[in-house]
Amino acid sequence: MSRPLVQNLRVRIYGAQGSGSVFPSRSERLAFQRRAEHELLTRVFADIARHADTSGRLGCSVEDLIGGPLTTRSITSYAERFEVPEPRVYGGWTTCVHIETGDGYDIVLDCGSGFRTCARDLQAKWADRSERHLYVFGSHSHLDHTEGFDQAAVCFDPRNHLHVYGNHQFLRALDYNLGIFSRKVAREAQGVQTPIFFGIMPAKFSACEIGSGSAVDNDAVSLNSVVQDVHTPIRLGATTITAFEVFHPAPCLAYRVEHGGRVFVFCTDHELQHADSGHPYVQRSLDAEARLAAHARGADLMYRDGQYLRAEYDGLKGIGESGAVTRAGWGHSCVEDVIEMARQSGIRHTLIGHHDPNREWSERNWLDESMARRSASEGYRAELARAETVFDL
Repeated sequence: MSRPLVQNLRVRIYGAQGSGSVFPSRSERLAFQRRAEHELLTRVFADIARHADTSGRLGCSVEDLIGGPLTTRSITSYAERFEVPEPRVYGGWTTCVHIETGDGYDIVLDCGSGFRTCARDLQAKWADRSERHLYVFGSHSHLDHTEGFDQAAVCFDPRNHLHVYGNHQFLRALDYNLGIFSRKVAREAQGVQTPIFFGIMPAKFSACEIGSGSAVDNDAVSLNSVVQDVHTPIRLGATTITAFEVFHPAPCLAYRVEHGGRVFVFCTDHELQHADSGHPYVQRSLDAEARLAAHARGADLMYRDGQYLRAEYDGLKGIGESGAVTRAGWGHSCVEDVIEMARQSGIRHTLIGHHDPNREWSERNWLDESMARRSASEGYRAELARAETVFDL
C-alpha cells in the first residue's frame, strides 16, 4: 500500500543494531516462530469454536470451514482472514536512518550495514531521474557506522551526487580505504579492508567537515572538504539540521532535524557516564547529556542509543551469553537513563537503538512490553527501535 505524500519529515529506520551486524540465532528464530504460531492458532481455534454446537462438536467439515479442499492456496487464504499482529522484528543491520523531507530532500544518518538496503530503495525511488542528490550525515568513525558505504548501490551510479557531512574522523574513515574525497588511497590501506576504491565508484562525492576548531579538526585540505562550524545550523531547503557533540570514545555528533515545526533527534553513540565524580570524563559526559536534553526538548521523535540496562552497565549481570563485566567507558547509555531524559524533556516518542549483539530477541521483546506498560501510564511513548519501521511527522 502506497503512503501519502510527505508533509514534513518521514523517518525510516534501516538499521538499529549496535557494535556489529548479527543474524538471529536458532533459539531466537524458534521463539519468534512460536509467538507467531500462538497468535494464529488462538484465532483459528476461536473460529472453530464459533462453528461448534452446544456440545462442542464441529457442525461442518474442514472443507466447509476453510472454503474448499485442503490445498496450499485454500489454507493460506483461510489464514489470511485473521488479523494476526506481527511479532516485533528488530533487524540485525547496523545504524542507518533515512529521512524524506516535505520539499523533496533525501537525508541519510549514518552508513552502517543498513545503508545497503537504504541505497537499494533510493535507487528504485529515483528511477529515471537524471540528477540525484543524497545528503549523508555521519555520527562518528567506528566501523559499525561506516561499514555499509562501499556496499551501497548509490555509490556506483554516475548520476548520483553524495554530499557527505561529518566530523574529521568520520570523513577520514571513509576516505582512508576508498579515497572518495582525496582521490587516493593510502598505500598501507590498498585492498586491506575492501577491494573497492574511488576508481570504480563513479558517483560524485563531496565532503563537508563539521568541526569545532579543536586540534582534532585538522587536515581538511587533504580531504578536499569545506568546513562548517558545529554551532552553525545546516539548511537544506526548508529543513534545518543542527549538529552537536555528544560523549563517546571517538569524537561523535548527534543531529536535530527540523522541518515545518516537526523535530527528529538522532543520537548514537552517547554515554551518560556513571563513575566516581572525580573521574576526569564524568563532567564531559554530564555536559554532553545536558546538551542532548536541550536539543531534544519537546521533540516529536528521538532515536537514541540505549545499549545496556543499568545492572549490565555496572557489571552486575551479563547480556545473553556474555559475562558480567563493567561497561562504563564503552560509550553507550543505559535504557533507564534514556527513558528518564525523555520524560524530563517532554519527548513524545523515543526509539531506543544500538542494540547489544548479545541480547536475544525474546529479551528485547520483554523489554519492549515492559516499556509499553510503563509509558502508557506516564504519558510518553518509548520502545526499542526496529528496522523497517516508518514514522511520519
